[in-house]
Amino acid sequence: MTMVSSSFRILVAASALMTSVSGYVTPTAYGVGRESFHDFCSRLPKDYNVVAEGGWYALQQRYVSEVGKLNLDKLKSSLPNDLDIVKVGGYSKLEKLASDPKSELVTLIVNNLKKTQGSGDYTDSGTIDALVALLQSQGNGFSSVTVDGEWNEVLSRQGDKSTKSQKFVGKKRKTTPPTSNFIVKAMQFENIVKTPRGNGSLKAVVKYKPLAKGFDKSPNGKIILRRIACDIESATFKYWKFPTVSFPFLKKKGGYLDFLYLDNDIRITKGNRGGLFVHFTPEYMEKVMG
Repeated sequence: MTMVSSSFRILVAASALMTSVSGYVTPTAYGVGRESFHDFCSRLPKDYNVVAEGGWYALQQRYVSEVGKLNLDKLKSSLPNDLDIVKVGGYSKLEKLASDPKSELVTLIVNNLKKTQGSGDYTDSGTIDALVALLQSQGNGFSSVTVDGEWNEVLSRQGDKSTKSQKFVGKKRKTTPPTSNFIVKAMQFENIVKTPRGNGSLKAVVKYKPLAKGFDKSPNGKIILRRIACDIESATFKYWKFPTVSFPFLKKKGGYLDFLYLDNDIRITKGNRGGLFVHFTPEYMEKVMG
């Protein structure tokens, strides 16, 4: 057993204390992103002495600096053109977040869900924008295979052009998270929002079609499909045992959804009115919330 592995376990046990007294603390070094951090530690020299080199905090900062710089160098040319570097905190902050942007975003969301059941405000929009930009630059756009199935909404930030009804629904405290479930075989997805007590639900059935417009190109020339056209075919409200009520005035055509990032756990999309939405699969949500 090496000095790295034995000392590492001792320091991990004390990580909760260190996080309360340190400066910039990244959740990628423990918790959700621990696999990435463990991989980094496994590549350290066998005679590396964690304690002698400054302990947990120093190792954490080395991880953020070395891995973050390497990742940002790879992704910099693919960052979105509309990213405001100053607003998100500059390249130094991007470098820190780039060590493991998925884990950073997941931890931010999970903390909000646990503290406020998802009703809290994400006041640090610069950090969210930075993390989304870093994930977007990885080139994981729309995939019918990956998107098929159930998704729970865990973050929504309405855009300036969002309708009043969208903003109202977005601000309500949710005991049950809204869902946006894709049925690829039918080329549609269903958005379902529960009432605060869970005894009523608003359901919108949306037909979609992938579009050539709005694509990105990776540095190696790979085409990344981002956009799907969206037409709301029906909108209904069901409350308890009462009959289902149809809202034909909510039927709309001509919308679209851009897939900024998609993997087997997380989906990040942006609507044509500027709204930003993050979804977890039910299985992943159960894992990270546990």
